[in-house]
Amino acid sequence: MVNPSLLRTLAPLSSLSPTDRAELARSARVGSYENGQVVFNRGEVAKTTVWLLDGTLELVDESGTRKIASGTPEALHPVAQGARRGTTGTALGPCEVLFVDRDRLDLVLTWSQAGGVEVVECDTDDAGDDWMGAMLRNPAFERIPPANIAQLFAAMKPVDFKAGELLVRQGDAGQAYFVITAGRCHVLLKDSAGKLTELAKLGPGQGFGEEALLSGNPRGATVRALEAGRVMRLDVEDFNRFLRAPLLREIAVDDIPADAVLVDVRLPEEYRRGRLPDALNLPLLRLRAEAPQLDPAACYVVYCDTGRRSAAAAWLLCERGLDARLLAGGIPVDELPVRG
Repeated sequence: MVNPSLLRTLAPLSSLSPTDRAELARSARVGSYENGQVVFNRGEVAKTTVWLLDGTLELVDESGTRKIASGTPEALHPVAQGARRGTTGTALGPCEVLFVDRDRLDLVLTWSQAGGVEVVECDTDDAGDDWMGAMLRNPAFERIPPANIAQLFAAMKPVDFKAGELLVRQGDAGQAYFVITAGRCHVLLKDSAGKLTELAKLGPGQGFGEEALLSGNPRGATVRALEAGRVMRLDVEDFNRFLRAPLLREIAVDDIPADAVLVDVRLPEEYRRGRLPDALNLPLLRLRAEAPQLDPAACYVVYCDTGRRSAAAAWLLCERGLDARLLAGGIPVDELPVRG
């Protein structure tokens, strides 16, 4: 484990909470290199994300050679990003390099942005016991084929809960999606100091738990019962079959419509390093607040570097009645044009 303070000034790690940086630090390592030693080779599978902490690296690819020195703005960002290394990195003199597990970093970035509120926002003012009607009034369900909806309800299993019971716990693995049919619950977020903040109250017809299933991340919040009630539970396999598959329509880069609005849901510091032409930067945390201002007549194509964050974002836009498509598999960072 490295000292979490090493991660505090690096992009995009600086945007994470101290708890999230500490989590990454547990699996990170620092490597020391002497002059002429190769740190990584072009074309190799990138299992880690790399930052230069001290010294100078020479980076070589088919276009030529360049150098990156510690203490410069460029060194605050990852070196040779992407699923495969786009350059060969060689130490020019003594160097120290930070390595962070690439998959874990992506999970933490997704969790930190998507974990705010795991709630499907349905209109429940007059829901009463008509939880099915309240759920189906969610605009996202207009995309679900009638046959899927029938199978969806058939696959749901009733689960009773008591007042004070935890339905999902922050940090646990996501195994199911839930819709409340009776009773009320509230959504709680625990910060790095252990303080709980109430984010929302839920009632009949409202669902929760989808973001952990979409991203593969742990639960981003806790849902606790305010009173006795019941939920309908949909296991992850049925969620993927009856909801995710028909709702999240994937699209390839070559098939993006000319009039589509590209939405990059990565963090601003990631966006500045490279992005698709004319893409808007709406990080997942901001997307909830800004979705109401988006043009309801437009087609939105959402992307990130792996597809995790963009899956959660596409679901969120669909919930709000917007036409959102998911760029299949994301766009590897090394394939994004570098911008100043």
